[in-house]
Amino acid sequence: MKTTSRAKASPSHPRRWLIGALALAAIGGLAAVGFSALAQQPASAEPAIPAGANFASWADNGKDGQRVLQLVKGDMPAVGAVVSGVVKTDTNCEPDAQGIFHCHNLIALANGGEIEVVHNHMMMNYPCLSPDQKLTLAHLNSDWLVARDAQ
Repeated sequence: MKTTSRAKASPSHPRRWLIGALALAAIGGLAAVGFSALAQQPASAEPAIPAGANFASWADNGKDGQRVLQLVKGDMPAVGAVVSGVVKTDTNCEPDAQGIFHCHNLIALANGGEIEVVHNHMMMNYPCLSPDQKLTLAHLNSDWLVARDAQ
């Protein structure tokens, strides 16, 4: 039987250890940055409750037939004005991790205009706005409206 001599590589070859250590450090650094970014993100996509709202949690938005709606598109009613509207659509009704729904609604206004809003609420406590529902709408601030059920 013929044997050949093989050169044995040293298991502690400095260059291999250096490359391996650098690769592990880079992976660890990327993981730390990723976890840090996740830790800085809010637990949900919920907007802050605007000043002037009469509740402390989105779970209470809708109490006594009054809702705070975020204006996405369209013209805000003038300060002090109250306008009438009729809900046309109710879409994107999916809860976030906290069970808060962020429904999108189109509302046709009595003056012929139309607005798009987001209704943040907890459906178990207060239902979505429904098509053909009549509302009165008033200015809360530059991005928010107060909607009440119309009689």
